[in-house]
Amino acid sequence: MQKKILIVDDEPMIREIFKEAFEAVGFIAHDAQNGRAAFQSIMNESYDCVLSDVRMPGGDGVELAKNIFHMSGPKPQVFLVTGFSDVNTQKAIEWGVQKIFDKPFSFKDVIEGICASVQQPHVHSPG
Repeated sequence: MQKKILIVDDEPMIREIFKEAFEAVGFIAHDAQNGRAAFQSIMNESYDCVLSDVRMPGGDGVELAKNIFHMSGPKPQVFLVTGFSDVNTQKAIEWGVQKIFDKPFSFKDVIEGICASVQQPHVHSPG
């Protein structure tokens, strides 16, 4: 069964690059321009994983991770990308973030890291 990913970034070009790259390796890829739009999408559809930028107008990636963590039922794995060193890594991990990729990143490394993670059984215990 194909895995489904939601790509969240306020930069349309970044969303499109990731979307095409994940589709090329067999994912069904959707996108959202900010954390609020992403959470609405997650409430309406089931995703295996979410790849989100951290800083975006309209809801950031850490807040999105927190909202996902507090959802009932199955939760997607969450991965973040950031160019800022002040991201509260400990809080992000507490809220279930699997990995934080620092900018500048290699698109290949991000895709390979997420592919490897979603192939493994995922158990997310509520907090």
